[in-house]
Amino acid sequence: MSYIKFLEIIMIIGNGNIAKVLNDKEDLIFFASGVSNSTCVEEGLFGREFSLIKEVPLDKHIVYFSNLGIYYKNDPYTMHKINIENYIRNNFQYYTIVRIEVCEWVKNETTILNVFKKKIKNNEEIIIQDTTRYVLSLDEFLYWISLIKPYTKNEMNILGRKMKIIEIVDEIKKGNL
Repeated sequence: MSYIKFLEIIMIIGNGNIAKVLNDKEDLIFFASGVSNSTCVEEGLFGREFSLIKEVPLDKHIVYFSNLGIYYKNDPYTMHKINIENYIRNNFQYYTIVRIEVCEWVKNETTILNVFKKKIKNNEEIIIQDTTRYVLSLDEFLYWISLIKPYTKNEMNILGRKMKIIEIVDEIKKGNL
């Protein structure tokens, strides 16, 4: 009698809002265990993410979730994301870097949508900046993720709807976000 030993390969690293909506896809390792709070300044959390990334075999295709803020922000969180992206580009044989911004389905209390929802619920003042954000639906996110091809080098900016902050607040008040 012969025995077959199966090795379990973790294809989704993480257990947060992004990881929970992903489905295993052959030959891809989704890294969804990074720092998600864009106001984070804790070097320890950044170091934890870097250590985890370094545990992923360099010959595997990693899918890393970054932030669109790399194009317009200069803060510790954004610099950390840029550093991780550079590490991936310089070390992994295959990769997809996916940049996203505001995800409709994410429940973290620190996201702009949830901060606004809480302020509206508590009748607190919301400071409306004259700026825009890209609001991404779950369906659109999953559509683009389904297009990732293994054994390539790609970078994707998944934008969603471009919305002014006042539009985001109005959509929350209408119950649409």
